Amino acid sequence: MQTGVAALFIVLPILNASGFIFIWGNFLNIHVGSLTFSDPLAVLQVIVKNQYMPLGLLISAGMVLAIAFCLGTVFCSWVCPFGLLSELVNKLACRIRPRKFNGSTISKNGFTAKAIGFCAIFLLFWSIFNSPVLNRVSLPFQYSNIFQYFFIHQYLSGAIWFIGVILLLEFAFRTRLWCRWICPQSVLLSVAKLLNPFRLKVVFEKERCVGSNALSPCQKACSLDLDPRRLNGWIEAECTNCGDCVDACGKTGGALGFTFGQSCRQSITKV
Repeated sequence: MQTGVAALFIVLPILNASGFIFIWGNFLNIHVGSLTFSDPLAVLQVIVKNQYMPLGLLISAGMVLAIAFCLGTVFCSWVCPFGLLSELVNKLACRIRPRKFNGSTISKNGFTAKAIGFCAIFLLFWSIFNSPVLNRVSLPFQYSNIFQYFFIHQYLSGAIWFIGVILLLEFAFRTRLWCRWICPQSVLLSVAKLLNPFRLKVVFEKERCVGSNALSPCQKACSLDLDPRRLNGWIEAECTNCGDCVDACGKTGGALGFTFGQSCRQSITKV
């Protein structure tokens, strides 16, 4: 799915120039037939700065938030092309220099860091800038922009260097820095999903877990360094429902699975 979306936005400018217009646009506004999906953060900036709420933009952003409300932040794990690049770089880095397990995973709340940064930058935008500056740091938008500029205007966007530097840093630190700690586009999607306790989520059944004190298969599978057995409270906001941990667990005890609703999560203190 991720690879298909990433490939689509490479060839989409060429297809559009050739007359194919069923799908057109970028990750700020993507048009599919008569439907339009808009980045909720971009729409929020327009509303705040212009002090009016156009119905069309509200609907197009609302559909994106509705998906997150029902399915969680699946955009990040199933659609976002930067997410694909980040995952691939993370896997390569960990294969070259495997992590040493010290008995714990990163438990600090990356969502809190993103939310604080989001509020600070948004306040700066509201008080100083006249244009939606947060769009500049939308990496899925910049990814699609690279190919639009290149194939339509024969110009290589500087965003390619921005994305490249971030990926190099993630490779060096073996951590998905942007997606877990910075990405402002994911904040509103995470808030939307947290509003719905009956959304799709990963659940854990303690009695079926065959893990040990060593790094469990589900932990190894999570590129965000989460422990899928301990997705409680605000930490759950960081899970993107990618399903990697569920696939890994399915080969062992099958203690992890997807479900809708308020299924009881039996957390563990020590496995």
